[in-house]
Amino acid sequence: MTDHTENMHPSENVDLQRRPSIANNSERMGDEGEKIDLSALLRSLKRHWRLPLGLAGVGAVLAILITLFSVPVFESSGSVYLGNAEKDQAAVSAATEGLSLVPGLVQAPNLETQVQIMQSRQVVERAIVRSGVNVSILNPDQSPVVHFWYWLVSGHSFNIYEHQKTGLRATLAEAVNPDIYGKSLDLKFTKDGHYQIFDDKNLILNGVLDEPAVSPNLRIIIKPDAQGFIPDNNSIYHLTVSSPLAVYKEFAGNISVSQDSKDNGGTPTLSYLIYLSFKNPNPYVSQRFLNSLMLSYLEQTHAWATGQASSTYDYLNGQLEKVRTALATADGKLARYQSHSGLLSVTSNAQAMITQMTNYESQRNALDLKLKNLQQVSSELSGKGGSHVDSYLVTSLNDSVLNSLSEKLVTAQNRKASLATMYTDRAPEMQQLDKEIASIRSAISSVIHNQEVQTQQQLKSLDGAIDQYKSKMGQYPREALQVLSLTRSTEVLGKLYMFLLEKQKEAAISRASTITKNRILDTALVHSVPVSPKASKAVLIGAFLGLLLGLAVVFARFLLHKGFHSDEGILSRYPSIPLFGKLPEYEAFQSVGDSAKIKPIVPSDPRSTYGEALRLLRGKLYLDSGAGNAGKVLMFSSAFQGDGKTTVVSQLAVALAKDGKRALLIDADLRHPQLHSAFDCKQSPGLAEYLAGNAKLEDCTRVMTRFDVPLTCLPSGQTPDSPVELIGKERFAELIDKARSEYDYVLIDTPPFPVLSDGLIIARLVDRLVSVIRVGETPRSAFKEHMQGVAEIGCPQALLINGAPTSQGGVYHYHPRSSVRLDLENRVRSFISQFQRKR
Repeated sequence: MTDHTENMHPSENVDLQRRPSIANNSERMGDEGEKIDLSALLRSLKRHWRLPLGLAGVGAVLAILITLFSVPVFESSGSVYLGNAEKDQAAVSAATEGLSLVPGLVQAPNLETQVQIMQSRQVVERAIVRSGVNVSILNPDQSPVVHFWYWLVSGHSFNIYEHQKTGLRATLAEAVNPDIYGKSLDLKFTKDGHYQIFDDKNLILNGVLDEPAVSPNLRIIIKPDAQGFIPDNNSIYHLTVSSPLAVYKEFAGNISVSQDSKDNGGTPTLSYLIYLSFKNPNPYVSQRFLNSLMLSYLEQTHAWATGQASSTYDYLNGQLEKVRTALATADGKLARYQSHSGLLSVTSNAQAMITQMTNYESQRNALDLKLKNLQQVSSELSGKGGSHVDSYLVTSLNDSVLNSLSEKLVTAQNRKASLATMYTDRAPEMQQLDKEIASIRSAISSVIHNQEVQTQQQLKSLDGAIDQYKSKMGQYPREALQVLSLTRSTEVLGKLYMFLLEKQKEAAISRASTITKNRILDTALVHSVPVSPKASKAVLIGAFLGLLLGLAVVFARFLLHKGFHSDEGILSRYPSIPLFGKLPEYEAFQSVGDSAKIKPIVPSDPRSTYGEALRLLRGKLYLDSGAGNAGKVLMFSSAFQGDGKTTVVSQLAVALAKDGKRALLIDADLRHPQLHSAFDCKQSPGLAEYLAGNAKLEDCTRVMTRFDVPLTCLPSGQTPDSPVELIGKERFAELIDKARSEYDYVLIDTPPFPVLSDGLIIARLVDRLVSVIRVGETPRSAFKEHMQGVAEIGCPQALLINGAPTSQGGVYHYHPRSSVRLDLENRVRSFISQFQRKR
């Protein structure tokens, strides 16, 4: 085998001695310091733009489908005016003026408490039962779920949610037997609005429309949606009763209660309007429930506000009724006795005695009522520290000290409620207030106890005086005593009646002052457009998420890709390897997985970007081969299948032939030959047959006439059983020597190295080994092994970057003029030259 290392330049020999260490150092530096190339990332996004856009479209389509098959949710809204909170706040502000350290501190607890009451389980459950939203009554052909697409098709009508002519609804439904909750019951109508409810075949309730129905299992009121509607006989509906607690847990997150605070010149102005909203898939359910919630709240707060005053008023009303009856009885007895005895009057002394006893009796009754009030106040004070006393009972005692202490107690309790929004019970401020409240309550208890003792002593003194008068009255005759007794009873009862009547009026005024001033300002109104789903928003989000996913996939592929992202990365990784040239992507080449398919070669347009880069590569080849025969025989190899070396060597051979050079193109890739496909010629006989001695060289070569250039091609021939043995024969070295003398340039297409060992033999016969690396395709590890293998061979090497970006890397962009424009320019030049000759 002929050794051709003698054809190398001295400088190249020196480079070959240093190349292994330099390559290894650059490889090591590249592995340690490589950064993300933003320009390469942008090119990758530009190259794979269809993936993000496609996923964005898929996301938009999925969002549309999800939206169409989702359940629309409607929102109803209303508002409540908290008149009680405003009244209480005025009183608290006056009582605590100058005590609050933080503006608005006293305002928060009352309003926040009202908001919490509206959302409390007790009030919400009462509204659920009252509105009947825990009951579902459906026609046999009625679906319990309405999808968004059906709502759109129906013309945005609410009628699809309830059958206005044949629909039913229920209120005040409560299962006495908890096992009924959640079961699907059959509601069967018999005649004239009578119905029966069955659990399977067990009858659990008989009832009539619009009337309460009660059984040991269920209590319910069923009403028609349309006035006067009565279901047909034997018609059957499906009824389901849910537990109010379960519905409360479901509704809790859909109830929104907010307070509107306005900003007036930088100072927050407290508003006593509370806005409520509720979301539900059924607009009628949303509206009914919210109205019931506001009514239940008003009823609850009214019951709490009038509780104490009502108890006092009811007590006095009962006593008045008793005294009125006793007075009528006493008057009747006195009249009958006077008529029977004929004694119509008594002496003046007896009358004076009766009057005095009557006064004593009235005073005793007043003291007795006062003692009962004191005992009730004392009982309320003995409760928890947060308990409040009845203001009417306190004021009825007519004690200035007690009234003053009561005002101090109210002030301290309001301050504690205000500070509770900022501090815990263990805070020093809270503990100090607790001590102050306990001290005030202790003082009030002492005053109440002293008044109880004093009242009991007064009652004892009055009882003694009354007994003395009774003994004096025993001196009169029996008839006179009877008249005196009856007259005394009548006058005592009369004064007691007037006293109780006055107290009843006071209690009535006190009760009227406690009637809640809270009012429903706006009843529930359902918004005509569902709050969800938002079709446009869903589509935008779906498209954005799809686009984001596509970009993430492209970015992940970019980061995880094992190849080089740019030609700059290749050059920085291997700075010591001479650069033979850079070529942009050739469209005729297609990479499919690990294999490559190549279309027939079409000479590139010399005015195109690829053609300009190819001429630059050809010119560099001329410079390298300028000294003697050096650089005439070139071997093209790569590290990986599909790097485009066959396309590169074919286009370079065509470019050399077009420039008048005698070029021989040899397909030495006996395993996966492709030159015959690139030039659309016969594969056999070829190199394999020539090396095996089965054919002459003239019969194996093909002259490419369709390019109108002297390009000779030696295809691979039939794939042999052992290509390495054929390549290693002396006949192949003789072929190279003969081609060197007969052709200007010999270009050899070889298999990937070191994947296949063919290149190890061929490299010793050529002037230069051109390593083709493809941007974005060639794995770094494979090319690293390729470069190490070439360095060990000791053959002069050059680097050819395939698929380099056309927007950078020094590639000249040439925009050719159109044929129409060129023809027009030629005609203008011809006309000008003819005109000059005539002159």
